[in-house]
Amino acid sequence: MKKAHVIIVLILTALILASFVVVGGKVLSSSLDDIQEKIGDAGDRKDDIASELEIVNAKLSNRQDELAELTKKYTEMLREKQQNSDELQAQLDDLEDIYGSILELNQTIEEAQAEYDEALAMFYKRASITSRYSNYSPLKLFTESRSIFTYTDLTKLVSNLLESDRTEMERLAYMKKDLETKRELAEAMSVDAKAAIAEKESIIAKIKADQAILEEDMLTSRKAIEQLEIEEDKLDQESAAIAREIKELRAEYDRILEEQRRAKEEAERKAREAAERARREAEEAEREERERQEAEERAKRGTPEDESKMVFPAPSGIRISSPYGWRIHPVYKTKKFHNGIDIAAPGGTDILAALSGTVTKARWSDSYGWYVQIYHGDGMTTLYGHASKLLVKEGDYVERGQRIALVGTTGVSTGNHLHFEVRIDGDTRDPMDYLPDFFG
Repeated sequence: MKKAHVIIVLILTALILASFVVVGGKVLSSSLDDIQEKIGDAGDRKDDIASELEIVNAKLSNRQDELAELTKKYTEMLREKQQNSDELQAQLDDLEDIYGSILELNQTIEEAQAEYDEALAMFYKRASITSRYSNYSPLKLFTESRSIFTYTDLTKLVSNLLESDRTEMERLAYMKKDLETKRELAEAMSVDAKAAIAEKESIIAKIKADQAILEEDMLTSRKAIEQLEIEEDKLDQESAAIAREIKELRAEYDRILEEQRRAKEEAERKAREAAERARREAEEAEREERERQEAEERAKRGTPEDESKMVFPAPSGIRISSPYGWRIHPVYKTKKFHNGIDIAAPGGTDILAALSGTVTKARWSDSYGWYVQIYHGDGMTTLYGHASKLLVKEGDYVERGQRIALVGTTGVSTGNHLHFEVRIDGDTRDPMDYLPDFFG
């Protein structure tokens, strides 16, 4: 009846824990689904921003290329403007030389004009004289002469005057032509210089106008680039914020997953513990039932149990895994004397006091692990080592067959078992000489 009760408790516990896992798992799964959906939405927004960034970057690249081309043209225009300015300055410098040459030429023209005017006046004076004598006949010249010598001189004079006038007329004609040529040259020099300067000034004015247009275009491009860079920076910030959001969501996702895993492990652990408790309780109930039945059998036989004899200290024992005496130590791999016997038994099962007595030691040892030592009187002690848990403390009085500890593998041990010793006045004895034939 008691065993059935334990099984029912075990089943109910498992169902409750399973329900907890399922319900908790659904709640956590719902949260995970929400986070996954948020991550998906954030990813879509990030993709949209990436597409916008691609468009903005393309526009920005085009604008930068456009600005680079405008800058190239502007630089070329500045170079052309500088070249024309230099040429204009050179022409202005040449014009100063030309104006100087024109001034010198005009000075020469004035001097030549004065010389021409003076020569022309002199020519007119001589011409009046020459004309007076040019109408004289040789006879008239002879009759007016005082002597033959005077006639000869007059004739020669008239001839010389006529020749001189002819020569002077030729010289005056050349001087006049030279004056006209110099005036035409001065006028042409002035006109050509002014025309060249006007042409350069026109070219420079056009360059300045084109430069102003280019500067306006460059300013427009720069403003467009600045606006695109602001938009790009804003999109980058939004993308970074979404990336941080996704990172936080993923961290939350991982946290919930870990929480789910831990909750599941905790539920499984509790289920295992509950199952183990139920199993132990069932085994305890079975043992108690068995002992009760054995006691009833002994009572029926009329043979009361001898309280002076030891009970087997590990009722769940499977076998004697290592007897009393010399052996090769399972851990140290050296030959050592084994002071007791090792009884292989499941971990967590009961260890019983072999005889009634007082607990003298209930503590930890590096070799025995958790162990109990009981003094039974007349110099006899028993020792119970490698326990997983102690159920008594030093100074306690325990009854024969009382639970004093649980089987374990603490200390120097290779598996779950009970190390049991019997000592008389401190000397070890073979425990099998005192124990009932448990496995017979």
